[in-house]
Amino acid sequence: MEGIAPAAQRRPVGRLRKALTIVFTLAFAAAAALAAGGTYAYLRLPALRDLPQKVRAQLQAHGSRWTPLRDVAPSLVTALLATEDRTFWTNPGVSFEGIARSVLVDLASGRFVEGGSTLTQQLVRDELLTEQKTIPRKLEEMVLAIALTRLDPKREILALYLNEVYLGHGAYGILAASETYFGRTPAQLTLAQSTLLAGLPQAPSYYDPLSDPKAAAARQAQVVAAMEQAGDLTPSQGRAVLEAPWGLR
Repeated sequence: MEGIAPAAQRRPVGRLRKALTIVFTLAFAAAAALAAGGTYAYLRLPALRDLPQKVRAQLQAHGSRWTPLRDVAPSLVTALLATEDRTFWTNPGVSFEGIARSVLVDLASGRFVEGGSTLTQQLVRDELLTEQKTIPRKLEEMVLAIALTRLDPKREILALYLNEVYLGHGAYGILAASETYFGRTPAQLTLAQSTLLAGLPQAPSYYDPLSDPKAAAARQAQVVAAMEQAGDLTPSQGRAVLEAPWGLR
């Protein structure tokens, strides 16, 4: 019938309209957030300043203790940043590249998907916000992450993250996780163990190496691939890591 475009022709128009809707929504929300962000961040400064005490209290409640960054294997830090936040040392608390990538994921999936969060954003979300996946919550997370980056040195933020992140089996923080899975301290982790743990924050139950080694191995391969892409490992080194034993308890 004349005047009616085939479905194949209408689909790109629908996707473009959807993309423009998301872009304009984010732009409007970002403008609103910038307008109110300074005041909001100022009001939340006490909570941001109290983060170290809050994390230490949580560790104590779970029968663990604080681990300084110097006592964590460098291989774990490298693997974690390559996988979760490659621009951690230079970004202002948020990654605009990551946000753009998450918008593309939203378009491909047809729904709002959590993504593009830096380690700093994950930290403030875990400690100060909820898991609700909405644009206002995402903007709130971004404002707090930027404020925290201005407030604390990067090394302290990384230490806070490593001590508060949940890694499965009741293990809060890298010390509890290292002891739970391998019976050793974070400083003693091998590269194979580091790449295994670095893949857990995304979904510790799903990638649990004790209950589903196959899923854990697939996730470890993603971590190794990210390290190769970042230039932290050569392909031959990556293969050696994936062939090395985990040494689980």
